[in-house]
Amino acid sequence: MENNEFSVDDDLDEELNNKSNEKMDSNIDDLEKKKIDNKRIKKIDKTKKRAVIESVFDERTVFQLNKILTNGPLEKIEGIISAGKEANVYLAYDQESKEVAVKIYKIDSNTSKWMRNYIIGDPRFKKIPHNVTKIINLWASKEYKNLKRAFKADLSVPEPFYIKNNILIMEYIGFETIPAPLLKDIKNPKDKILLFNEILMFIKRLYQKAKLVHGDLSEFNILYHNQKPVIIDISQAVSIQHPKAEVYLVRDIKNIFNYFEKLGIEMPDPRKFYYDVINL
Repeated sequence: MENNEFSVDDDLDEELNNKSNEKMDSNIDDLEKKKIDNKRIKKIDKTKKRAVIESVFDERTVFQLNKILTNGPLEKIEGIISAGKEANVYLAYDQESKEVAVKIYKIDSNTSKWMRNYIIGDPRFKKIPHNVTKIINLWASKEYKNLKRAFKADLSVPEPFYIKNNILIMEYIGFETIPAPLLKDIKNPKDKILLFNEILMFIKRLYQKAKLVHGDLSEFNILYHNQKPVIIDISQAVSIQHPKAEVYLVRDIKNIFNYFEKLGIEMPDPRKFYYDVINL
């Protein structure tokens, strides 16, 4: 039945239309969320079928996962969140049925080679193993320690909960089963200037408070959650005493400035920011 058949005043008519639109928008949001989650759920079976042959699930990793699932702190592992060159990240649930992220580093000789560049020279690591598995386990431990440092300095990173060999359990960033997207996948982030300044503050505080340089910071390893940045993939972060710390710092600054410059915001002087960061 059409609206013109009713005797409703303009204000009430507008209110009803607004409520209808809000409900429609809410339904669209729910459908979009379900669509995203259904895609993730479809990946679960594929992930389970691939698990045995993936390098991330070697025999020792499967054994360790079984122990963690039997004795805790995990209750179950769901689908894959992301797959990378060094590790895969999975959605899982702890023994209180709370979402957590499980990062499993691949036991791979190729990845272990470039990892050594970020370990050698770091005063925190006196002995560098030659065994591939031991290097990967050290790398996982390095990310856990880096996250601990950053989280203790009140920086926006996932809180680390548990580390064992090449398995890292940390805070899950997302809404229920829908993980937070990467900044690179957000076409038009809200309040770009504020976002830019928050990331610059992260770089500065990571250096000055946590005494670390991220080393690989870009829109590819920043999550966009509640319109705020959450920094991830901090395994390669080095101590500010590392011989290449300032080289990595310059690279981080360039990456962030280049990304936001493409978004069309006015850029401050990157050199001035660099000296502001290292001016302890």
